[in-house]
Amino acid sequence: MQIRLLAILLIVATSALAEESRPIQRGTDGLVALTFQARNAGHAAMSCQAALAHWYSLDFGTAAPGESVQTTLWRDPASGETYALNAKQDRMPIQALWCGLAGRSWATRANVTLPSGADERRTIELDCAQDGASLACH
Repeated sequence: MQIRLLAILLIVATSALAEESRPIQRGTDGLVALTFQARNAGHAAMSCQAALAHWYSLDFGTAAPGESVQTTLWRDPASGETYALNAKQDRMPIQALWCGLAGRSWATRANVTLPSGADERRTIELDCAQDGASLACH
């Protein structure tokens, strides 16, 4: 039993090291810009965030009624992967993107569908407003 547990732990540790040792990709070469804009058409402040690889999150900002959250994302047309870039231009893969009511955006979220596959969209423009206890974006 202990040998089996040790073998499983070794496999998990090796996989984690392999994941962490991948070279960091930087910059926008080969990527296309994807403009994201979510306009707050409601009566309460909203905010938009993204979940990144390794359980990190990124806050794109908060918008009062009538204002918008805007950012530029980057998409790899070959893989379909969507990225945010940090200050060092590291490509940070986006796993999920949502907008919700400010202060409780996860609990009130409206999930944003990112382009996938051969989708060649260059913009995501949404109007968001409170719908019951959650936010709805169209």
